[in-house]
Amino acid sequence: MSAKKINDLSAFDGLNEAQENGIDIEIKDPSGQPIGISIKIAGPDSSKQKKAVQALTNERLAAEDMAPVTAQDIETNTLKILASSVISWTPIVLDGADLPCSEENALRLFARFPFIREQVEKKAGKRAGFMKRS
Repeated sequence: MSAKKINDLSAFDGLNEAQENGIDIEIKDPSGQPIGISIKIAGPDSSKQKKAVQALTNERLAAEDMAPVTAQDIETNTLKILASSVISWTPIVLDGADLPCSEENALRLFARFPFIREQVEKKAGKRAGFMKRS
């Protein structure tokens, strides 16, 4: 039986599958205290994120007005990609009613609560969070 070398790239074989399956992010309030919800998000190499990026790029290419991209455009597109990367979430109550998990509701949630968006965005964009620890 041969042991894998440290530089054996097969150690990364499960990375894409892990990104497709997503990771759960425990959401904390701005002071760092858990608030009892978690959001499952797909990784940067997942088909969900790739499709969102491609759709936005195609939309931009199809636009008749190829005006320069603004900071607002980048912010909006980042929010759309993040919202499209949400796989599921634990029950969330907003304004006294259950908030079903959907891309539209994720957009609303992230726009209204930047502290939630920041936590999800931080984890969703880093492959390291999707690697299995041995």
